[in-house]
Amino acid sequence: MRIRIPLIIEESLIKQIDEIAGEKHRRAATIETALREFIARQARKAKASPAPEPQPSLKTPPVRGAAASAAKSAARASAAPAKATARAKR
Repeated sequence: MRIRIPLIIEESLIKQIDEIAGEKHRRAATIETALREFIARQARKAKASPAPEPQPSLKTPPVRGAAASAAKSAARASAAPAKATARAKR
């Protein structure tokens, strides 16, 4: 089934379409052919280069025990001066 749609195209492109379409000014048929060829080309490209497979997660395992406590303390210590600086700027 064909559906009529409004389409806004640059005047220079319309002139080129008219040259290709010939004297009968079969713009719609010319545009439809061009779109079908474009869609087919895109489909071939998609088949030729499939989407990459997802890679496994590179997250590091959580730290446990004494090392975890030390890491938390270090994080708090480095955040404290930044908070003090932010308060001083206000």
